[in-house]
Amino acid sequence: MILLDRQESEQHKILEALIRRLPSTHTEYMNYFEKLRRIHAGFAGEQRVDAEWLEIMLPHPHYFLHNLQILNHFGTTHQIDTVLLCPQFILILEIKNVTGFLDFDESFNQFTRTTAEGDVEGMTNPFHQGMRHMEWMMVMLQQYRLEIPVHYAVVFATKNAILSKSLRGQPIFHVSGLRYYVRELFQQHKEAGMDEEKLFPFASKLLSMHRPIKREMALPVQDIVKGVLCDSCLNGQSMIYRYPKWYCQRCGTVDQEAIFKTLEDYRLLVGKALTNKSFCEFFKIDSPNTAYKLLRKLPLKAEGTKSNRKYLIGN
Repeated sequence: MILLDRQESEQHKILEALIRRLPSTHTEYMNYFEKLRRIHAGFAGEQRVDAEWLEIMLPHPHYFLHNLQILNHFGTTHQIDTVLLCPQFILILEIKNVTGFLDFDESFNQFTRTTAEGDVEGMTNPFHQGMRHMEWMMVMLQQYRLEIPVHYAVVFATKNAILSKSLRGQPIFHVSGLRYYVRELFQQHKEAGMDEEKLFPFASKLLSMHRPIKREMALPVQDIVKGVLCDSCLNGQSMIYRYPKWYCQRCGTVDQEAIFKTLEDYRLLVGKALTNKSFCEFFKIDSPNTAYKLLRKLPLKAEGTKSNRKYLIGN
């Protein structure tokens, strides 16, 4: 059973909205584009590993927590790609979607990647990440007086990651090896260490501690393309409002729902609070009266009266 599904992070959504609205000629465009590319690749790799679980036979009960994000008592965060809880053990996965020749120098605790071009780059040691999460999980179990084995593994989501012999004996493998690693764990732990009466409450406790991490980003909001953008045009063509729909002068597309995507872009790039003035500016509406009528129709919570009125997007 999946208790916590994998979803796009807020940073992922922000970058998608920004790339949609930032001119490709902007000096920072490629910087944001590369950030989005890396996040998108990581998310795609995690989804690839998620799909592998569908073909792995697991005992019941079992619970998945994907992309679990928790603030520990030191004030630092744990962002765990996947946690599997079953009666025999708990498994923590650190998922990577990188290419190249991967090498590990145990004497220096140094993890490196050699690219196809021959460049050698240092990488964050995924073993340290996995062990850190595992040690935290063991502290949590002790806190609730529970005993169950905890394991971690590093999974590479692409076949284009070449693992060197220096990684032999480490809990690291390609995604195709996940089923065999899990099978070995069940052979190693044949007896249940925790029954359902304890397993589900513990999994639920972890779920209750989940708090999505918010990373601050400096966004060039003043430089983005304003307006309700046409999905049919590729370069940010603004639509005009003709009651009761939005109309694209370039391609003739009529879209009554386009305003809701723009509303989400505003939330991601500017904030949750709208005023009549900020609505006119971001949605490129000339008439405050038209803006007022549109705001009244949208599913927004209104606060204040007259000139001090604000409209809130979401909760």
